[in-house]
Amino acid sequence: MGPPEEIPELELRALRYFAAVAEAGTVTEAARRLRIAQPSLSQQIKQLERRVGAPLFRRLPRGMELTEAGRLLLTGVRRALDALGSSVAAARAVPVTAALGVCRGVPGEVLRRAEWILTGARPLRLVHEQADSARQGELLRTGALAYGILRAPVDDTAGLDLRTLADEPLGVLLGHRHPLAGHTELTWDDLAGQRLLWFPGRRAPGYASAVRERLARHGWHPGLLVEDTGSHGLFRHALLGHDDVVALRTRAGAATDTDLLWRPVGPEPPRERLLLATAARGPWAPLPEREETVDGRP
Repeated sequence: MGPPEEIPELELRALRYFAAVAEAGTVTEAARRLRIAQPSLSQQIKQLERRVGAPLFRRLPRGMELTEAGRLLLTGVRRALDALGSSVAAARAVPVTAALGVCRGVPGEVLRRAEWILTGARPLRLVHEQADSARQGELLRTGALAYGILRAPVDDTAGLDLRTLADEPLGVLLGHRHPLAGHTELTWDDLAGQRLLWFPGRRAPGYASAVRERLARHGWHPGLLVEDTGSHGLFRHALLGHDDVVALRTRAGAATDTDLLWRPVGPEPPRERLLLATAARGPWAPLPEREETVDGRP
């Protein structure tokens, strides 16, 4: 048996155009369905005939009729397009692994909401990586992360597609034996003399500055007790071991610990806004849109 005949270089678009003309019966109707100019479509068909090396249509006064060569090619084109469509659908159904950067202290329900948004648009296998808010812009733009959850405001948002995941007021978290534990609500005057269990500002400098500016506006200038390990055990130990130390958390972000109490504080408490992000010009953009239930949760 001799070597197989060389298959001419055929563009997929030209084959789709050829099938459209065969189905429509006229170049005019096919051009309308394809939403392209009729002269351009005619030129594409002529180029395809030259590459195949045989006339594919008979030009009749009322339309186009397939030649024998055209009928044979159309059969193959339809099979090829069907097979290609099935292959593309199968490829899309394979879960893709995507790295999701998560800043510290993201509440579980916010993380679940982000996962629900992302996995509803395409089959994704998400791998979580801890990444401070300040670093996520660079990691997203370089492709080290596909998506990120970070605290606003963020200075470095150029080239990012952003969506708000949560926007909640901060309250006070304190030990169950703290002198203020008996209050159901707190005012800024109640917090006079209290130190703030805080995080290193470099992790989210924009957020840290915004919160401390709001506290200063209310007349509270707390001394800071910085906890840099990220360990909940040490965080808990610091709150339970001092009667002059409190932390700021959203209600959702408050630890599910019976020895720690969350109390609203006001008026006008600072807020925590968590964003879902991806590179605006990257392969994961744009961020998918999904409908929410009446209560705003997935």
